[in-house]
Amino acid sequence: MAASATARLLTTGMHCQSCSMLVQMELEELDGVESAVSDFRTGMTEVVYDPAAVSVESLANAIIAAGYGAEVAG
Repeated sequence: MAASATARLLTTGMHCQSCSMLVQMELEELDGVESAVSDFRTGMTEVVYDPAAVSVESLANAIIAAGYGAEVAG
């Protein structure tokens, strides 16, 4: 079993809890994503994932496809 990694993504354009839930649902549909927590108040999304199954770029692209901005947080 591969080791999990954690990615923190700055997620822009979220305005409410429904936005956060949508981002989380989109991410959790990706193979290799173990969990996702998104907070519209801070604009941060934290994803625990299997780096052998999904890339950080794919995580960001899923957020963008859902209609929000995403970039890796420092």
